[in-house]
Amino acid sequence: MDSSQAPPSTRRPTIVDPISNALEWTAQVLFRPFDIGKWFVLGFCAWLAALGEGGGGGSFNWNVDRDEARHRVEHARDWVLEHLELIVLLVIFFVFVGIVLWILFTWLSSRGKFMFLDGVVHDRGAVVEPWNRFRTAGNSLFFFRILLAVVALVVIGAVVGLMALSLLGMGFNDRDPGAAGVLFILLWVMVIVAIAFAFALVAVALNDFVVPIMWVRGCRVMEAWSEFLSLLSAKLGIFILYVLVKIVIAMVVALIACLVTCLTCCIAAIPYIGTVILLPLHVFRRSFSIYFLSQFDPDYAGLAPAAPPAAEPATEAPA
Repeated sequence: MDSSQAPPSTRRPTIVDPISNALEWTAQVLFRPFDIGKWFVLGFCAWLAALGEGGGGGSFNWNVDRDEARHRVEHARDWVLEHLELIVLLVIFFVFVGIVLWILFTWLSSRGKFMFLDGVVHDRGAVVEPWNRFRTAGNSLFFFRILLAVVALVVIGAVVGLMALSLLGMGFNDRDPGAAGVLFILLWVMVIVAIAFAFALVAVALNDFVVPIMWVRGCRVMEAWSEFLSLLSAKLGIFILYVLVKIVIAMVVALIACLVTCLTCCIAAIPYIGTVILLPLHVFRRSFSIYFLSQFDPDYAGLAPAAPPAAEPATEAPA
């Protein structure tokens, strides 16, 4: 934070200053001077912080004749019934392995979020010391994230189940839904998307604000949530603007990441290596959130990394 700026308690929160400060601090951390060792260590912390938060996609061919599709379904049903025991065992095994890996990744990334935040704030690459120091905070965050994921799964699963029961009750399984049916389905989809978006906002608030408050206060997750909600209720408008800007930044970051992945022949898609290559994007996003939060309370000023002061212009020697 530039010394020319007013203290957090006296200046009005903005969006522009955190963006410019985050860009400046990203350049300071990664390029002044350029240290490849720090890139790999800080990149490991960033990779650990985002562990298990990736995603994937796929495509399907829906242009299939109905008779052919019905034949395929009947053939698949017969094959499943013939190998039902094996399929059930495989499903249980893979579900169990998936849950174990998800819990492990969530635990590691919960600690990694504090490690990466600490590295960005202090302009350093360290693993062992912050890993040990943030054990309590990381475990508190871990249990909250598990609980949040379970709640989200139950809520969205219940809504999807209600939608399926409603569609079956209206007889859409054996006839075309028609215009009214399509509208009914779209309404249910909009409800599901709205619920998913609400949980996504909770995840953003958790990562961008609750984790930094835990870092500043040295408190557990529920205490940090209580403090953040008080701040949110008092400054709701600026936080809504933050979310809108965050969406734009996310789209720009995704575009840059895609371009870099193509230019590096998909090397940037390799886990950890890609995080190191795209480290400026990760440092900028982390810096943007902490610079934004540092405007609201003098105690948060420690979050805002203080860049070294600019060199004073040389004065002309006296004659």
